[in-house]
Amino acid sequence: MTIPTARVFAPLCAVALAALCLAVGFAAPAEARSKKKEPVIVAVQQPPPPEPEIPVGPPTLAHYVIDTAGAYATYMRTASGIGAKFSDGPSVTSALLIGVRSEKRQLQQGVVAYAAILALQDPSYVSAVRGFASHASTRDAMVRYILADPNYVLAIAGHETAAGLIVATLNAQANQLETAGEAVRKSSYSIQLKAPWSKKPAPNQAAILEQVKLLSSSGIAPADDLKAQLTGASDGSAALVLAGSPALGPQSQAVVRGMALAALAVLGKAGDEDMAYVMPLLVNDGDGFCFNMSKLNLYQCLSVARPYYEDVYCLGLHAMADTGRCVKGALEPPDADPRLAATLVTAVTPVSTAPGIGPATGAAGSSIAQ
Repeated sequence: MTIPTARVFAPLCAVALAALCLAVGFAAPAEARSKKKEPVIVAVQQPPPPEPEIPVGPPTLAHYVIDTAGAYATYMRTASGIGAKFSDGPSVTSALLIGVRSEKRQLQQGVVAYAAILALQDPSYVSAVRGFASHASTRDAMVRYILADPNYVLAIAGHETAAGLIVATLNAQANQLETAGEAVRKSSYSIQLKAPWSKKPAPNQAAILEQVKLLSSSGIAPADDLKAQLTGASDGSAALVLAGSPALGPQSQAVVRGMALAALAVLGKAGDEDMAYVMPLLVNDGDGFCFNMSKLNLYQCLSVARPYYEDVYCLGLHAMADTGRCVKGALEPPDADPRLAATLVTAVTPVSTAPGIGPATGAAGSSIAQ
């Protein structure tokens, strides 16, 4: 190629090369666009709808519970009203048949049943439990925890004030019966010295003993006024007027079971159809020994009694005073057990964020009146 020809051809090559580069430059973005991935559409998961609230009615206790509490209250009131003055042999026998009219299992269950109604009189405790009743999940969880271990109620706010009402009220009843029994027992010494008739043997002592055993093995029906009063107190329509200071520390099984039964009543799980839940809470074998021994001691005392003043002694000591002491014994807390605190910490974990659970909020030393 000659130099002139090269000068002509060089510009042409430059133009062709520029056109080629321009074509490649425009084609590259189009090719890149053709290979671009389609956008992935991610569905946004909606949160589950809020759990619907369920209506919360008044506390409900089975008729059996109210009847048992009424039977206990009827006996405590009737027996405490036995006076220490006797005019003749028949008056002694009449008082004896009143004082022994209690069945040991009914008394034992009655303490827990009555305690449940007393716990329902504490507004702070009832309010805390009601906080779990408006949703099925929290309600059912609370029921499971309480049935698994009644001590779980010691982790519910307000339990100390509720326990205080139970302890103060039942202790007052027990003290009244024990005091009346001691007065009757002491009168057996005075009538022995002052009343000649008291030294005569009862003509039908064996028959009296058999009647005592029959009455002691038969449950009593609650007095109508007490049954009506306790029915109103259980559903909140007619609250009892009570007072008591918060009970701190461990509680006896009678107190714990009473509060557990009250909690189930607030949660709607202690009615007539829930007796499978109710009965295990009422049957507290730990207190049965004392009531059983008081009856056995009464039978033994009457089996060797001859003159009337000895019947008075048996009535005052074993039928009355010993029963009062058994009620007080049912309220005595056990020795502090460090394992209990650990159990409660574990138990409350699943629902610790729910309202009303956790340390009691009642002020120590305050009184409750309703």
